[in-house]
Amino acid sequence: MLTFIKMEFLKLKRSKIFLLSIIGAILPPLLMFIAVTSFDEGQTFEALFTNVNMYMSAMFAVMIFAIIISYLFGREYNEHTLKTMLTIPVSRGKFLISKYVMFLVWIVILTVVTSLSTLIFGFAAGLEGFSVNLFLDSFTQLLYANVLLFLTFSPFVFISLLITNMVPAMIGGAGLSLVNLMVYGQKWAPFVPWTCPYLIASGEITEYATSISVSYSIILATFVIGLVISYIYFTRTDVSL
Repeated sequence: MLTFIKMEFLKLKRSKIFLLSIIGAILPPLLMFIAVTSFDEGQTFEALFTNVNMYMSAMFAVMIFAIIISYLFGREYNEHTLKTMLTIPVSRGKFLISKYVMFLVWIVILTVVTSLSTLIFGFAAGLEGFSVNLFLDSFTQLLYANVLLFLTFSPFVFISLLITNMVPAMIGGAGLSLVNLMVYGQKWAPFVPWTCPYLIASGEITEYATSISVSYSIILATFVIGLVISYIYFTRTDVSL
């Protein structure tokens, strides 16, 4: 499995998707920087971190993660490398899990990029109220939200195995981002798997009447269902030549 992960990193060196995902991770801090300097909004580091975390977790991360999932799993079919990979004496289950691990590592990298970009843009805008504890708390919150969001994307793995084209993933990611915008602040927001990760990480979940355990259960159920159906499909479906 470790060999597979090393191979994925080697592939990323030649991948434009990785560069595009980095740009996507920088985009929320950049947009908030423009808002701060142009419209006089969020004149403190705390407000900047809060806004960036919200837009990243609820909107941009959803679209980026969908594309990453499609790339990680679909490229093996599109580039006809899967049939060669499966000749290695490693089970399909371990191969699938290695892809999940790579996806999680990718998410951590993007989280670091977003937090550091926010910090840099905050200093560039001349904001006040910075402290190391504030930065660490913001980073922890964003990382926690993204890890929970990672769990909710296991159904996208099945979709990427079933439809290897990246277009459905892009459409699905954009659609989920719009869903998050529509349900955010609504009473049923804690029941939407791709919305409640930010609500839990930010602590806003306490503003709703729904128990936090319900949101955790929904996230876990989404992960398990997606993992099971993707595992069953991948291990029982022959790879076409």
